[in-house]
Amino acid sequence: MSLNGHQIPASNALRPDGHRFVPSLVNIMKSGRALITIRLAEIGLHPGQDHMLMQLDASGEPQLVCKIADAIGVRSSTASKMLDRLQSGGLVERTHGTIDRRHTMVSLTPKGRDVRDQVDELWGDVEIYILRGCPQAEVEAMCHATERLDALMAERLRRLR
Repeated sequence: MSLNGHQIPASNALRPDGHRFVPSLVNIMKSGRALITIRLAEIGLHPGQDHMLMQLDASGEPQLVCKIADAIGVRSSTASKMLDRLQSGGLVERTHGTIDRRHTMVSLTPKGRDVRDQVDELWGDVEIYILRGCPQAEVEAMCHATERLDALMAERLRRLR
């Protein structure tokens, strides 16, 4: 099997019961994003802007746009478009790098820090909503598994880019 020209071994050893993992993963992503999207609308944000804001340094320290783009898994041009909207809302400001003026730096404004705090609280609320009623050991196991899955997927995507 091939994915964008990269060979992927075809093996049923990892999924003896058939295709259960990917459909579940897709459903989890869609449902999770829908829950967050509903809450983001309450604070005037669009999907994806939350992730961008959470990658920015809460202290307001400027960061390279290319580093932020890498952290959220998008191209620099996509990150730049996302930042345009955040900048027009007064949440971020751009500057040029002090060492290399070709580098674009971005930082949160005071308003952006407030909204970032709201996003952090919103994410926590959604997490509590989703996991409410689960035993603590199960919550810890799920958190560990999703963190591991996140790292694995990021590694696989880096190889494809």
